[in-house]
Formats: sequence, structure tokens, C-alpha cells
Amino acid sequence: MSCCSSSSHPLGRFAPWFPRIALGTLLVSIGVNHYRHLQGFVEIAKVVLSPVPLLGNVMGFFAYFVPAAMIVGGALFAVKQLPWLSKLCILGSLSGIIVWASLAILVGDTATTGSMMPAIQNAAVLIILYYVVRRMSCCGSCVPPPPPSNP
Repeated sequence: MSCCSSSSHPLGRFAPWFPRIALGTLLVSIGVNHYRHLQGFVEIAKVVLSPVPLLGNVMGFFAYFVPAAMIVGGALFAVKQLPWLSKLCILGSLSGIIVWASLAILVGDTATTGSMMPAIQNAAVLIILYYVVRRMSCCGSCVPPPPPSNP
């Protein structure tokens, strides 16, 4: 039985939407939280990469777009609209955080590199959750049919 087929339970056909809405809402709330503390988010991006001033400025500029990408991607993912833009926003923002934190560990101040590990772990967990929820909620429509077997 497919996850989209109707079952005896009245919520059976809506079940694939619950994890999708939950992850989309989580990403939107993380993006809103980053915007609420935007000055601190930008300062962390600049200060951690201060040994390379150009890289610090680029990452400080990038810090303005990460929350917007999380909000747009999470909202589009939750309502299952524009899947290519949703994927671009979600994976772009989360992989951007991983690259930013990895660069901070490689070239950043050694005193603040320990504070970067939670950002890497959170982004990695969210990427894994994105793929799991996407796989659960597509109900076979995202997976191409297997090739026909030759008897």
C-alpha cells in the first residue's frame, strides 16, 4: 500500500504532509531566529574569519542571505510548491553554513573554532532530515519506476 493511498484512518492521506510541514516550519523558525539576531550572526561571520579580511567580509555579506534562503526554502517545502527552488534554498543555505563553519575552523581564530561545531552538526542533521522527509512525503511520485525486466 502506498503512503498516499487512502486507508481506513481519516488522516491516512494527509500523513505524508505532517513531517513535511514540520520540517518546513522548523527551517522557517530557524531563519526567523537568525534574522532576530542578525547583527550577532553577521558579527560571528566576520569575527571568526577575521584573519583573512576579504573572506570575513564575504561571509558577513553572505550571512544576510542565509536566513532568507532558509525562510523561503522552508515555506516552499512545507506547501510543496516550486520544489527546485525549495531544494536550492534549503540545501544552499545549509551547505553554506557548513562551508562557512568549516572555513572558520580552517583559517579562523583558534579560540572561537569550538563554537562552530554546533553549526556544522545542526546543518548536517537538517540536511539528513530534509532527504528523509522528502523521501517519505513524495509517495513514489519522486522515484522513477524501475526499468522493465527482459524475460
